[in-house]
Amino acid sequence: MLNKMHKGESVVFVGQTPQKLRHGNVVRCLSVGTGQGSDHPKDVTYMEQEDFVIDYEAGTIARTENSSIPDWRSHVVYGKESFDHRDYADCSNRKFTVYVDYEYIEESEEAHADCADAEGEQLRRVRAKIAAGENIRYVVFGDSISAGGDASRDEYAFYQLFAGELRKRFEGMEFEVVNRAIGGETSVDGLKRFEDDVIALRPDIVSIGYGMNDQCTMSEQIRNGVPPGEFERNIRQMVTRIQEATGADIILVTPCESNPQWKHSSGDLAIYADILKRIGKECNIAVADVHRLWNEELRAGKTHESLLLNNINHPNDYGHRIYYEAFVPLIPAVPSKSR
Repeated sequence: MLNKMHKGESVVFVGQTPQKLRHGNVVRCLSVGTGQGSDHPKDVTYMEQEDFVIDYEAGTIARTENSSIPDWRSHVVYGKESFDHRDYADCSNRKFTVYVDYEYIEESEEAHADCADAEGEQLRRVRAKIAAGENIRYVVFGDSISAGGDASRDEYAFYQLFAGELRKRFEGMEFEVVNRAIGGETSVDGLKRFEDDVIALRPDIVSIGYGMNDQCTMSEQIRNGVPPGEFERNIRQMVTRIQEATGADIILVTPCESNPQWKHSSGDLAIYADILKRIGKECNIAVADVHRLWNEELRAGKTHESLLLNNINHPNDYGHRIYYEAFVPLIPAVPSKSR
């Protein structure tokens, strides 16, 4: 068993109901507050026993009766079984989100991604350019999540965390990030601008993140804005064009789960994630399986409110880190130094 640190885990408190932390067997609470680069006017630190209590063995945290931590029961959609974000000026979880740092005892190593190759072997072009000491251009393509939606700072968005880790591992390497993601897009929209915003940039690596908007229910008659079959055709066309025109490495990014209480959630995101994983396997390209990691968080007891800053479909800073964790096994290993 090993003591490990878990930093920046997001929690939204509901009354005095205990909220599950991602890991049990908590050894020590390091801090609870509105940090993690949040956009509050200034960071607020909360005090144990005064504002919150922790059940260390169970791995739960709860507000005290007279806590100064915001109570989610005052949220505009609290208690509503279905809501439309357009009915409210603000239905986000911004002012309710608190970040927790703690130490816990890890009893076994957990797998962090489900991809064909856990040593970055699929990123062949990136590995070759690293070996040659050449610059790398990373194009981020997709919807608002890939655009960095609701990350409090750009450096907390998943693509910057990924780029930062590459720069750290391969010191001196120039790793350029070009973000061409646009909020509100589906794969249909992305395909229309694909030549100008991806192919023309001559990337070395491209991450493609669609599915969240494609799956949205538009009306009682339209379950998915972009049906799964059309979504698959669009993604396959993007993959084919990249392979033919640039030879760049590709990472398909499966989406997180949207809030099931949101009126436009179809509940079909697993279908779209499975399509991306199947394309990845058939085309021998990398897949950052965020969807699997996200559902592991939910099964561990995390709530949708604790992971989604806009309370709809945008991850908070901790959620962006979950996205990043799906990229970690794809990062090439640092070559061993010859003796």
